[in-house]
Amino acid sequence: MDSKEFFRISECESAKEMWDTLKATHESTTKIKKSKTRSQARRKRRQSEKGINLCFMAKKEDDSSNISSSNSSNAENYSQLLQVFQETHEEANRLALLNNRLKGMNNWLENRVKSLEEELENSKTDFENLEILYKNSSCKCDSLICENC
Repeated sequence: MDSKEFFRISECESAKEMWDTLKATHESTTKIKKSKTRSQARRKRRQSEKGINLCFMAKKEDDSSNISSSNSSNAENYSQLLQVFQETHEEANRLALLNNRLKGMNNWLENRVKSLEEELENSKTDFENLEILYKNSSCKCDSLICENC
């Protein structure tokens, strides 16, 4: 089955309608086939247009009966939405303040860590110097650093 035949039967609602469409397409001459296909398409279009018109008519009836209730529910929905937005905005402002405070604290802690690291390095150097002095103090040599010690 080629794509044209598939397209012809894709809108059919029953297997019999599909079979009749395929049968009419294959047993007639080209002109008859085209006219039958066109008439079937027109018939389908009219049926679908009727359905669409009924849907629009039903929607209009629903819309006109629900206009007053719709307006009040829209106002309620709007006020609820506005309230939630305001609460979200306030929470965002609180979080921004908290974020700024935490950034400041983080900077202070980073600086404190740097100063402690420097202090640690200085202490290590002092300890090494003291260790050298201690070793040299037990030595009876005259030089500051003894090769024997």
